[in-house]
Amino acid sequence: MKRFFNIIVLMLATASFVSAQDIVGKWKLEDGSAIVEVYKKGDAYNGRIVWLETPTYSNGTPVLDTNNPDKSLQSRKLINLDMLSGLKPNGKEYTGGTIYDPGNGKTYFCSMKVEKDVLKVRGSLDKRGILGRTMDWFRVK
Repeated sequence: MKRFFNIIVLMLATASFVSAQDIVGKWKLEDGSAIVEVYKKGDAYNGRIVWLETPTYSNGTPVLDTNNPDKSLQSRKLINLDMLSGLKPNGKEYTGGTIYDPGNGKTYFCSMKVEKDVLKVRGSLDKRGILGRTMDWFRVK
């Protein structure tokens, strides 16, 4: 009986590890405009922009964070910009984080969950996720 219990504990521990790693990797936004790499830092998950469909302006200079309300940050390049931060596993979801939208310069509460190879990313005005929208991001293999 003890051996059976140990096997069950090991299986549950392995399943939770696999589940926690589900969001790690590269994800293409539903409109195809960018790829975000989700990575673990400490006990939280963050994400940075690693590819843009249009990485430069017509003059060849890198696209910058020009919509950021903080003028001191408007000269940041969008490539390698952390746009997701602080997400933590919460059952089958990841919650408690934020997502920055460089398109409008605003930061929203964020939660996400994986459904097969689709990452359901919810940005919202409220922590509970009631006032917001969900985007589909697709795993890059």
